[in-house]
Amino acid sequence: MPAGFQVFTNNGDVLQIDNEAVVYSLRKSGQVSCNINAFNWIDYVGLLDITGINHPMVAVQSPTPCAVEIIKPTGENFPQYGSSGRTYVKFTTNTANAQIQYFLFDQWNAPGGNSGLEIFNAQGNRVFHSDWYLMEVVGFLNVPAGTPNRTATYNAGSVGSNRALCKTLNRVITTSQQGGSPVTYKDAVRITGGNAEVSYVAAGDYGNSDGWNYLQDVPNKIIVISTSTLPANYG
Repeated sequence: MPAGFQVFTNNGDVLQIDNEAVVYSLRKSGQVSCNINAFNWIDYVGLLDITGINHPMVAVQSPTPCAVEIIKPTGENFPQYGSSGRTYVKFTTNTANAQIQYFLFDQWNAPGGNSGLEIFNAQGNRVFHSDWYLMEVVGFLNVPAGTPNRTATYNAGSVGSNRALCKTLNRVITTSQQGGSPVTYKDAVRITGGNAEVSYVAAGDYGNSDGWNYLQDVPNKIIVISTSTLPANYG
């Protein structure tokens, strides 16, 4: 029988704690205002500086469609999106000043008190503390390849309350609209009426060429995360 320590969710299909790996726990949470309107179009962007964070995963609670991606500006293209050499989470909506609630998780040695349960790996490094705000995965939603198209909305399923959504892919559709220049649309998520919806938001960035699409032929998966025990502002 293999040695070690593992904890699974109630239905047994999601591994939450393993003594061989540092669990994902909350590193930062808060609200970002999407108020950068770089192209004077309908794209509104908010930035969160995450430079130095090890393995970021970002989940959002948003009533308005929001595209989420991690970027590292070079300083040559779109300099309004942060500083060269830094790393950011970029939130894009088509609603001016939209407030996006985010939860940023990482594999890191978070602060812990002097009491509670601690788990260490074979090298003596702490991989879990019961004080940590864990990334509690409660489900996965499947989004079929090619779904939705640029002008449609796809209901990915019911998630209930106290949930946040984390995308695993960033799909892109490019079309000629603004003065004939290709413009990108990026897939976005929101929670409305207890359901997770996927659609596209105009991102404003000029694309490679009209009709250039990225990852449209690949099924997407959305991670559903419980926020019932997570603070809205942390870190």
